[in-house]
Amino acid sequence: MSSRTGPRGTSVATSQRKHRSKSSTRYDMEKKPKKKDMRTSGTTSLVSIPNSIKLTMLNSGLISFADENGSISETIPDRPVELKNFTKLCEQRRKFPVLYKLEFQTAIKVEMQLCRHATKKTNLHKNQNQKVIPYDYNRVVLDTIDREPDSDYINASYIDSLLKPKAYIVTQGPTEDTVVDFWRMIWQERAAAIVMLTKTFDFIKVMCVQYWPPNKEKDETYGDISVGIVQEEELANFFIRTFRLYKTEKGVVIEERFILQFHYTQWHSHTCPFSNALLEFRRRVRAVVGRRLAVNPAAGPMVVHCNDGGGRSGVYLAIDANLELAEEEDSFDVFGCLKKLRESRKGLIENEEQYKFVYDTLEEHVVCGISWFPVSELSQRLKQKSQRDPVTKLNEYQKEYQQICKQTPRFTIGDCAGGHRGDNREKNRDVLVVPPDNFRPYLTSFQGNSFTDYINAVFVDGYTKPREYIVTEWPLMMTQGEFWSLVYDYECAAVVVLCVPPKNSQQYPPFWPEGRHSKKYGPVFTIDHVSHNHYTNIKTWIFRINKKIISLTELMAGVKAPTKTVQLFQLTCWPMGHKVPSSTNSLVELMNMVERWRQRTDYGPVCVVSPDGRSRAGVYCAANACIEQVIKHGEVDVFQAVKTVRRHRPQLVENMTEYKYCYDLVLHYVLHYLNKDMNEKK
Repeated sequence: MSSRTGPRGTSVATSQRKHRSKSSTRYDMEKKPKKKDMRTSGTTSLVSIPNSIKLTMLNSGLISFADENGSISETIPDRPVELKNFTKLCEQRRKFPVLYKLEFQTAIKVEMQLCRHATKKTNLHKNQNQKVIPYDYNRVVLDTIDREPDSDYINASYIDSLLKPKAYIVTQGPTEDTVVDFWRMIWQERAAAIVMLTKTFDFIKVMCVQYWPPNKEKDETYGDISVGIVQEEELANFFIRTFRLYKTEKGVVIEERFILQFHYTQWHSHTCPFSNALLEFRRRVRAVVGRRLAVNPAAGPMVVHCNDGGGRSGVYLAIDANLELAEEEDSFDVFGCLKKLRESRKGLIENEEQYKFVYDTLEEHVVCGISWFPVSELSQRLKQKSQRDPVTKLNEYQKEYQQICKQTPRFTIGDCAGGHRGDNREKNRDVLVVPPDNFRPYLTSFQGNSFTDYINAVFVDGYTKPREYIVTEWPLMMTQGEFWSLVYDYECAAVVVLCVPPKNSQQYPPFWPEGRHSKKYGPVFTIDHVSHNHYTNIKTWIFRINKKIISLTELMAGVKAPTKTVQLFQLTCWPMGHKVPSSTNSLVELMNMVERWRQRTDYGPVCVVSPDGRSRAGVYCAANACIEQVIKHGEVDVFQAVKTVRRHRPQLVENMTEYKYCYDLVLHYVLHYLNKDMNEKK
């Protein structure tokens, strides 16, 4: 069998954090009279605090922090906080959440600047949100167009970073009226990159028009600037696109430029994303922008936008600016940064929840550190990780796994209400392992009034695609119809079964045809045997799924249910009760077989079946994501891969043995498959 194929891209990763030279040229903030220094000066008086917050502080005992002059300087940091003390600061805020509210409401009480241009009648239609508009003193001024009044206006603001003025341009997502102005700005300012933090369509609202061509085949023209897609790379939470911008004269290209767009797609409006995913996104952006600035120091600002250039853009800038400060001076200044952002543009970081998310994300960066490393260092790193710390008596594997367990989210019964309903409780093998409603697949095939939309299954993100896997438990006799509904409704390309129960087991009844005959599961689905192949430690079957329409509404509408094809893979070398399989090579080969099958089909999700829906499946998903990262970027990051698979089901990768085995699987792939892939390509 041949090994997994897939293009291996060059690494866009940054190297391990190094301190910048202390003699780096720094922008003198004091030269601009209308702007304040990033650092917070003075103290906050109790007199200026709203009574509701003051009462909460009094009840919490926080007023005791006040000094004799009635200030709360120890509660609100008036200077950057060293990284070694930042975790303690976050713990204090978790203990007293009112401090987030106090800091946020204090920071946003900044001096308001004039917004005369943004509020002109002729410019109002150019603003998505009239509450998020640029100040006159730092707005981006476009080159004027003859005989077009106010053609110099765009809802965009220059924002300074710690190291240079006008490091960023924050703008709103382009609308039908402003998309030409957006590209005029990108061209005029020689933007270093575009960071997009919104979907074009979120829920039932258009957040932003798609301001680039729909595909690579055809370029689009905006005003006098033509745009084409050169390359597009998809990862689970974001896309990286390379655009070619050019101007023509009499059909001849007179100037062309290239710009990268980083499009984060998993951040819904008025919510917060996962911290580790956003930190990875920021790492990718900084790696590329840093290289670009090194080659061309004259490159312009980085353009950042969400839908209105407010909340999400402010969160990203706050995280980016503080991480930059940490690289320079080993400190964070979250409160001072918020004040500086609000002095530069209205609405940046729109609420306390987003402000708290900035703290949480920076804390995760401090606690987790840099967990990725180049694949070339894999063997050496694994040797280091196995060495025990003489003080704690723990090795690196154990420390990493303990940290993952501390940061794994906890779900309440309310979060998992669907699985705890009276008509669904019997469909769970273990009532303690129930999927949260926000991350479970809802069944859509009608099988009768006694059936619900529930199955004990959960989505898991891969490395290149969100919801790449659906993890579920071995079906009960009463849920076999639901299982095939899951495979059919979500167009799964493959089903991976990671165990072999005893024959004639009542606890684990067979849920696919064992012979060549068709078999019916539930009132709707009939499974036809198409073909099968058996290899060493791996069995495969190709099945055709037939669905019968029994819904009266669908019958009257003449709805036809197409047949669908799925391949089922069973690993036969992982005995029940064993924590790891007897053949690592067979599991890696199984992963490669599934990948090759998906490349031949429409690349649908993979349904991963384990005996209890928790053991084994996490290893499969995490190791697969790690192998994808090795292929695409030449990096290994098992720590973050395991954190990702545990987001929606905390019981995945449930012990230290499984965590260590993820590393073993990646090492096996690198030693026995990766080099063979590279040689075949040569």
